[in-house]
Amino acid sequence: MTTLPLLTPARSGVYRAPLHVDTVRQSAGEGALWLDFDLTGVRAKDELLETFSTTCGFPATFGRNWDALADALQDMSCCPATGYVLHLRHAGQAAQTLGVDWATLLDVLFECAGYWKAHEKPFIVFVDGSAELSPWI
Repeated sequence: MTTLPLLTPARSGVYRAPLHVDTVRQSAGEGALWLDFDLTGVRAKDELLETFSTTCGFPATFGRNWDALADALQDMSCCPATGYVLHLRHAGQAAQTLGVDWATLLDVLFECAGYWKAHEKPFIVFVDGSAELSPWI
């Protein structure tokens, strides 16, 4: 019996992090880049964008605004890989505190997932403690 890979372009999207996220990480496959974003203590848009910049290794020219984040996540030349998994850890408090900025972040992430899906490369985002997102099945 052949096992299908879990991380495929067709599954690109933004999901509630599964309870078995470590198992998914182990099955990510060679060449996929898994990025863990620790959102503990993130309370403002600038802190959120700095977390993305630092974790992804964006260049110093990163503009630290929503358009710049979308552009950088759709480029990812700073960290080439066969696919990308972003795990937003400890996101519950950040989501509550950031309000509309959190909603904008999710919009950017959904847009980027669609971009990568169209370019046939997996781009999957797992968000801890986000009941409003679809579950990863």
